[in-house]
Amino acid sequence: MIAFLKIIPFILEGFIASVFQPLFWVVVMMVAFLNLKQLRLKETLFGIKDESLLFYTALSFFYGLVGGFLGSFLMVLFGVSITAIGIGYLWIVAMLLLLVHPRFLCFSYAGGIISLSSLLFGFPKVDVPQLMGLVAILHMVESLLILTSGHISTIPIYIRNDRGELVGGYSLQMYWPIPIVALLIMSKNIFPGEWLNMPDWWPLIKPDITGNLDNILYVLYPVIAALGYGDLALAHSPKKKVQKAALNLAVYSLILLFLCVVVSHFRTPVLYLLPALFGPIGHEVVVFIGQRQELKGEPIFLNPPEGIMILEVLKGSFAEKLGLSPRDVILKVNDVPVNTMNELQEAFDINPWWATVEYFKDAEKKTRVDTIKKKIDDSFGIIPVPGPWDQPNIFINQKGFLVRKLQRLREVLMKK
Repeated sequence: MIAFLKIIPFILEGFIASVFQPLFWVVVMMVAFLNLKQLRLKETLFGIKDESLLFYTALSFFYGLVGGFLGSFLMVLFGVSITAIGIGYLWIVAMLLLLVHPRFLCFSYAGGIISLSSLLFGFPKVDVPQLMGLVAILHMVESLLILTSGHISTIPIYIRNDRGELVGGYSLQMYWPIPIVALLIMSKNIFPGEWLNMPDWWPLIKPDITGNLDNILYVLYPVIAALGYGDLALAHSPKKKVQKAALNLAVYSLILLFLCVVVSHFRTPVLYLLPALFGPIGHEVVVFIGQRQELKGEPIFLNPPEGIMILEVLKGSFAEKLGLSPRDVILKVNDVPVNTMNELQEAFDINPWWATVEYFKDAEKKTRVDTIKKKIDDSFGIIPVPGPWDQPNIFINQKGFLVRKLQRLREVLMKK
């Protein structure tokens, strides 16, 4: 433990160095661009501009720094080195998988494919426990980021679930720039002088090195990464959804990390198959469980028999001043029963200075009646759950660029 206390300043130094790398700020700009796409999607779906790009990018930046520092400590604790993991191949395979489906960009799939290729064909030559250990640690950091900030950036959506119901819900999208410190394995002959001696049990993930291990040296090296989270919340609130998603991902990460630690001590190719297979298969199970819970579960944003259920309250609106929240049901406005947005707006415009609203407060499980001031040009300021005449505005199972082009080519050929 004393050795790790001594190494913290070096981790911090490497972490700060990674923050000031130009590539890190390129990633920050990329995250800002992705956030801008999210805000524009909300504007496209509902014609609403009530969010700040700077706010979301600053949050992504802050949480990314926290996640990066934690990830740096975990990388050093487990002794994950990027020397023999084929980091270039990892990115190439990940980008190719992106062409098939956006969610395959995740390193768990690329890492699994590269590991299996290395074991079955001998190319590329990679240290499987180290590679999949990197995947496990990145997902562990991601699980914590999802838990703390995955619910912040949400877009209300209309979608049809597996029960055939048109329901309201949220698309959850969050991105984080990650400055992280990894390890490089080098010869002590390259760096003469004094070194910090680590405990005998370290590293937890043993490197695949033959010969005298006393002649190797671990060097801290700044690395830039980015993490992203995308999900749906139909049967749970965004906060409940990210709690479940973070728990599932954390369990997956711990199991994968445990497998990497164990097989690195035995160095048997057959055992290498465990993390190589569990990486992508376990991740698929996590994705399947998450989607099944939302698409087959009991929806919480379903059009009620009477009144208008709120999907989202717009910032600075009359509804926000009144204290309305998602899942509240508006029953009457100025003593007029309302069941559609047109009826709501007409009743709202009856009195230019005041509005009396009768609504069911979901958090309190009771009906309330409140009267507050309004301005002549005030809009009520809600996005309702979809009604009987609404249509879905989001479709799941989107395909990658390559798959879309192949399908388009097939359609053209069939017409001929």
